[in-house]
Amino acid sequence: MTDSSATPAPVPFTLADFVAAEVPKILGAHADADCHALNKVFWKAKEGALSTAASRALELLAGICSMRLVPEEPGHIYRPMVEFSDGGSSMALGHIPKDAVDALAQLACTLYSAPLRARVADLVWLLDRSWGHAFPLMAIQAYRRLSLSGDAWRGESKTGWHRALQLAKQIHAEDEACAIETALLDAFFAAADDEDGYQALHYLYPLRVERRSGGRAHTVAERLEVIGRQRMVLTHAFVAQSHFEAAAEWYEWARDRDRQALMLSLAAEAITMQAGQADGATVEHHWLSKAIEAYRRVPARFRAQLGTEGTIEALRRQREDAGHAMLGEMVVIRGPREAVGGRIQAAVAHVKGRPALEALLAFCGLDSPPDVGALKAAAEAALRATPLSTTMGINVVAGDGRQVQRIGPDDGWQAQVDARARAMFLQHASKVALAELLPARDQLRFEHDFRLGDFIAIAERSPVVPTDRARMLGQGLYAGYCGDMVQAMHILMPQFEHVVRQVLRGAGAFTAQHDKGLDMEVALGRLVERPQMAEEFGDGLTLVIHALMCDRAGPNLRNDVAHGLADEEACESALALYAWWLILQLVTETCAAAMDPSTSPDQRFV
Repeated sequence: MTDSSATPAPVPFTLADFVAAEVPKILGAHADADCHALNKVFWKAKEGALSTAASRALELLAGICSMRLVPEEPGHIYRPMVEFSDGGSSMALGHIPKDAVDALAQLACTLYSAPLRARVADLVWLLDRSWGHAFPLMAIQAYRRLSLSGDAWRGESKTGWHRALQLAKQIHAEDEACAIETALLDAFFAAADDEDGYQALHYLYPLRVERRSGGRAHTVAERLEVIGRQRMVLTHAFVAQSHFEAAAEWYEWARDRDRQALMLSLAAEAITMQAGQADGATVEHHWLSKAIEAYRRVPARFRAQLGTEGTIEALRRQREDAGHAMLGEMVVIRGPREAVGGRIQAAVAHVKGRPALEALLAFCGLDSPPDVGALKAAAEAALRATPLSTTMGINVVAGDGRQVQRIGPDDGWQAQVDARARAMFLQHASKVALAELLPARDQLRFEHDFRLGDFIAIAERSPVVPTDRARMLGQGLYAGYCGDMVQAMHILMPQFEHVVRQVLRGAGAFTAQHDKGLDMEVALGRLVERPQMAEEFGDGLTLVIHALMCDRAGPNLRNDVAHGLADEEACESALALYAWWLILQLVTETCAAAMDPSTSPDQRFV
């Protein structure tokens, strides 16, 4: 007994389906159409198909023509034109029914359209290698029928000829590979004689990717050099740069290291010319940075001969000037205003009317280290809400015009999340400093007459402050309490680093690195990366210290103070006030915990 409700098995594709669809007639009416155009032609023909067999044959061919040929990605030669967020896509290689391969193999032999014949034969080879080399050879020969004219090359010819060379290499068809190399190189030299000369570079792309020179590497390099020099004379710097860089690569293949080094130097010179042509200091700064990077690619043994080191130094000075000018071009984008009156009143009320020590502890309790897990989750959400920001690098420029940090997709997703988390914390810290710490500190000073000796006594009783540093640390805390933030920063930043180092040493961390027989102490930026840092200070406080004191994308207080880069404005900023308060909080709360007999000696100080 049979189940009449069962779905009938699909009817296999046959060559008759394509005959019923009148494929030869359709192609004859569109003899010059490429695959992109044929996709639309087949879809339109499907609308008027007279049978189911013809309809599905035309739909299959339309889908085949829609796929993108990407020879640069050997694992995904044919990719769907559209990929959807739910994982679906338009026609892909895996969507072609297995029972259609035999029919496509028969169809390929009847096709006179070079683009479609090449594609169908190529797909048969990819889907079923049992057909042998007849189909890749058919695909190669059909791809070679694609026009090498400039307009066609900018269409499907570039990927078609590239795929032909790739297939010839895969099946070891050396005669075909040599013929393709010759055709591409002849097209290159013919285009190199054109007025512009830029088109010529495109004919070399398949050869460069597949590492084939046709035995003419040096000749190609010389022609590229000539074009580059001609473009430089005409001040077409971008075109010149492209040709010099290509010439360097071809000279490398020809094993002419001297000419390769010269081409790298000339490419850097072309980039420098682009900086000179820039409209504004921001663009100039960008190209000067690129030029310095380009000069550094010149091998060290050729630098003296080419004067590279002196040029780099001159460009550095020029970039510094552009950096200063760039700051004046920057636009301030103001966010929404926030009413902070309530926060100010609450902060003042929090410390007001209390005894001196209790008021100081209340002041130190105005904020607490962030929940790192929640903060990073918020950072991830912010990045996903603006996906374009994760694909573009962010350049961080210091107040003196130096580019001090670049955060972009090359750093990886987690690095971008961590950077965004630190940036979000800094926004929070700025608001806390201005809306809470500043008015609360003024209230403390109005009600209580704390002296230098009070802060020194607190530092002496804090278990985290080394005995020989208590007086200096107390002076820094007192200076900040009095509003002298310049003195406070210059005392506290180096001393706090020493506090961190001593705590980590006590936890068994190595705080020095051994290099060339010397043991050198590492800076705070490396100390925060030690695993003992989070164990002793906690994840939240570790992130805060990193963000405030040694993150080049932030205020970088420790490094800027240590190197004399912090001016008066930086020392008196909201984040500097928060850093002072953070150290006061750590010293005061550990002092209070040490003096409280109910506190366990093993209790952490975070």
